[in-house]
Parts: sequence; structure tokens; C-alpha cells
Amino acid sequence: MAVKNTGRTFGRIIFPTDFSPSSENAARYAFMVARQNRATLHVLHIVDVSSEPAGFYVPHLSYEILDAEMEKAATDMLKAFCVKFFKGYKNLEQSVAVGVPYKAILKIFKDSGADLIVIGASGRGGVDKFLFGSTTERVMRKAGCPMLVIPPPK
Repeated sequence: MAVKNTGRTFGRIIFPTDFSPSSENAARYAFMVARQNRATLHVLHIVDVSSEPAGFYVPHLSYEILDAEMEKAATDMLKAFCVKFFKGYKNLEQSVAVGVPYKAILKIFKDSGADLIVIGASGRGGVDKFLFGSTTERVMRKAGCPMLVIPPPK
């Protein structure tokens, strides 16, 4: 799994995960590239609020409480994910954000000064969704930086 040395190194890598098998597969590559470059690896998860929960009715919870509960659960899942895939890596950062996934990924990327995005392709539905996944495809079109897109596992 060696990556050809192009003379370029990456100091800060963004790795968004949705905890899917595709993200798990991509995590291995993100870790490999980070170790090879001694880079800071910023692992993030976005709590997707791009659509209203249609027909969702919980009489005793406000949306604010529901959002906070979802963010806490996502933080716990991200911690477990990082222990599983990046255990012992010292240059590791983790964050959870709430928003539309591709927009949040792009904002975090731009704010962080990262120079590489490693992301899994979901391969779900439609032609470009089949190839990349809608979030991955949107990030690719708008990021304007090197990206390593990892296909879903077979």
C-alpha cells in the first residue's frame, strides 16, 4: 500500500467520516498517509441536518434537545471510531459539527489550513452518487485541493 513519493508532503489532513463501511475503508488510507507524512490528522463527523425529519414527532423533546443529543451520540461514536482506527496516533484531532455535510466539510477544511482531504466514496444511487456519493462529489467539485477518494470495499 505504498504511495508514490511526488516530493510533496501533507502537513494537515482532513478525514470526514460517516461511520459507514466506506469510511472505515478510507480510514486505513487516511492513517497511512498521515503516518507517512507525520501529518496532523483531523477526523470529523457531521451531524446531517440537511433535511427535516419528515413525520418525526417526539412530544417531549424540542429540536434543540434532539440536536444536542444527536451531537453527543456522534461525539461518542467518533471517539470509538478513532480508538478503533487511529489508536496511539499522537497528531490526531477530532471534531463533530452540525450542518449540511459537504458545506461543513468545506468550511472546516478552509478554516483549518489543511492541504489534503481523504474521503470515502459511498457508491449509493444515481450515476455520480454511484461513483462518488453526493457529499464526496460536492466536496471534490468545490474544495480546490488534492483529494484522495477511496472507493467502497468490495
